Amino acid sequence: MLLALVCGASLLLQVIAAGPFVNNQNKVQVVRYDLDTDNLPNSYKFHYDASDGSSRTEEGAIQNLGTNDAALDVHGAVRWYNSKGQLYEMIYKAGKRGYRTIIKKVS
Repeated sequence: MLLALVCGASLLLQVIAAGPFVNNQNKVQVVRYDLDTDNLPNSYKFHYDASDGSSRTEEGAIQNLGTNDAALDVHGAVRWYNSKGQLYEMIYKAGKRGYRTIIKKVS
């Protein structure tokens, strides 16, 4: 019984003393970022490119401003590479009619 307690305590100490797992992959960084807010709060635009080749573009604008029918209309695109190096793109649109997407393989 004492041997089991000593072994258990030893194992617990080894687990506690062990350093955390460190992932050696480089973190993705934003390499370009553009933001246009000149017409806020009525509309906006932004775009960014990341170091892994992914990117995102989005534009939004209020439609029917000043009426009971006012609604935010947004559209944009996201591009990314999968683990096999294939480029994908998702195009999206959101507004009064809901959220719609199209995803396609680009290359």
